Amino acid sequence: MGISIKQSLQRVLTTTTDVNTIIITDQDGVPIITEGLGEKIRYINTLTNAFATALEQGVKLGLGDLKSWTFVYETQQVVVLARAPFQIYILATPEANTIALTTLIEGHLKPILLELESVYRQVNGNKGF
Repeated sequence: MGISIKQSLQRVLTTTTDVNTIIITDQDGVPIITEGLGEKIRYINTLTNAFATALEQGVKLGLGDLKSWTFVYETQQVVVLARAPFQIYILATPEANTIALTTLIEGHLKPILLELESVYRQVNGNKGF
């Protein structure tokens, strides 16, 4: 199971132009699986916590629940997608097609997330999210 999830993420990385890393975390920002250059990022927790703080502020401002947020920097683009109970962080080049990145959640990432949900339910005794 874990190997197929990792292989599926590798396939997404190789078929999606300009994507460097995919990090899937739980609702609290704890990394569940990382594929790509993110495996070499020493501070994955710091990265996800920094964005989690920004996302929490959006809720406090009355923007509603997160669906997707995009942060574009000089050398990196970070797209954050939410699908309970997970948050998906996609790190890509600034030139990457942002719309294509946000649609990954209903495309290539959907079967991966369904598999992770199954594992999540098993670990939590079939409790809901």
